[in-house]
Amino acid sequence: MLEPKPNWSDIPRCVSREMESILGSVVKKTEIVYGGFGPSATFRLYLQDGRTIFVKGAGKGSTSVNWKGVKKEEILYQEVKAVQAFSPAYIGSVKQSDWHLLLLEDMGHAVEVPPWTEALARNAMEGVAQFHLLGLQEKAKLEKMDVATFAFQWRMLKETKAERELLFALFPGKRDEIITWFDHVIDHLIEAEERVFDINQPWGLIHCDLRSDNLRFLEQKLILFDWATTCMGPLMLDIAFFLPSIWGQSGPFPSILLTEYTGIMQNNGVVFSQSSIEAAAAFTAGFFAARAGKEPIDFLPRLRAIQYMQLGPALHWVADALGLPAPPSLPPLERNGLDADKSLN
Repeated sequence: MLEPKPNWSDIPRCVSREMESILGSVVKKTEIVYGGFGPSATFRLYLQDGRTIFVKGAGKGSTSVNWKGVKKEEILYQEVKAVQAFSPAYIGSVKQSDWHLLLLEDMGHAVEVPPWTEALARNAMEGVAQFHLLGLQEKAKLEKMDVATFAFQWRMLKETKAERELLFALFPGKRDEIITWFDHVIDHLIEAEERVFDINQPWGLIHCDLRSDNLRFLEQKLILFDWATTCMGPLMLDIAFFLPSIWGQSGPFPSILLTEYTGIMQNNGVVFSQSSIEAAAAFTAGFFAARAGKEPIDFLPRLRAIQYMQLGPALHWVADALGLPAPPSLPPLERNGLDADKSLN
């Protein structure tokens, strides 16, 4: 099941005419583009002059999060060099008649993942590292992550039986195994997770939503989009949320790629402590552990499936990072009744 999105026919003619004026060509054909998991407006335009353009933004059916996000992205595309260096080219925007749309270079011809290869995964690590290094010079341009809005999920799971049961239910036939594992590791995970926002680690500009559906490769260079959650935060947390999704989509194990990333950063004078790595791994695993078993969200029907896909890798990685016993493996998506259709693309 795909999330609801506006149709091109929903867009007033005055809005499409302004887009054509900016683009200098008439729109001959359009299609809705699916990739992310929200109800935002996303289109590919086929122009009379042969070009294709990607359009994204807010309008009919959009949530307040969409509206806030497109406004923020417009500013980032216009003003932040680190974002510009790793984004599709920004062409312009239209804001009228209850629509706010961004016109961007179309990445339809770029390389998509999955499938991940080791080479593409390493290119991704290099790209994220270079983005983080460039962003260190501009971190003051963005608001600092509001750490007060983030709950510590492992402590919540320990203290709340109902939430714990949602996690355990994801392991049919392995209930005793997951409970034994949980009881053995929980205090270690709580202690590590609560160090995640320590100020004595590298902070900088972070994307905060790194996943395969938010990136492409163009001539081996990493291209990122969906910048709505970008802020100043712990660099390690940014990469930590990315790593489980790569392994979950048949890429290399997180610790292998993390070595690649930290090596590049260290060569440029940015060093991460083992404590910061453990904290980010624990926080990431707790985030997915507290969400993957919950009921689907109506306007984000594929979100639980993508969280489930990342949960198993995140649990195995945090166990490896902290030297803890490995957790039991999760069954495939479809065996847990989740909609795997297009969830991993």
